Amino acid sequence: MKIKAKKLYPDAQLPQTMRKGDAAMDLYSYRDYKIEPDERVVVDSGIIMAIPEGYWGNIRDRGGLPVKHGIHTMSGVIDSNYRGEIKIVMINLGQETYTIKKGHRVCQIIIAKYENIGIEEVGELDDTNRGKDGFTSSGY
Repeated sequence: MKIKAKKLYPDAQLPQTMRKGDAAMDLYSYRDYKIEPDERVVVDSGIIMAIPEGYWGNIRDRGGLPVKHGIHTMSGVIDSNYRGEIKIVMINLGQETYTIKKGHRVCQIIIAKYENIGIEEVGELDDTNRGKDGFTSSGY
């Protein structure tokens, strides 16, 4: 599958995978940012995409940023009908100021298929082997 993408600026970078078999494409920052501890920023990618109907973009962390620096990606869903700039909400959960430079890979986007669903109101739900058991119900 090919997804149409447009650079909003000539020097913006299109999403890309690094290796054959990668499930996600890296997204790049179009600007420089400094993120102080406990601060959130909205990072511009400089690109727009035409995700086909029946698919969505799932924005996820890159593995090294949260592990090494406490930088977490908070944004998540890019719908197929959205044509605005892809922007990424990031938070610094670390103890030190983190600098994002223009052109740095800041997160990943996974393009995934989805089903259109509806909700049917009912009086009761079927029983399962888990029932209402929630957090830690299967142990640590």
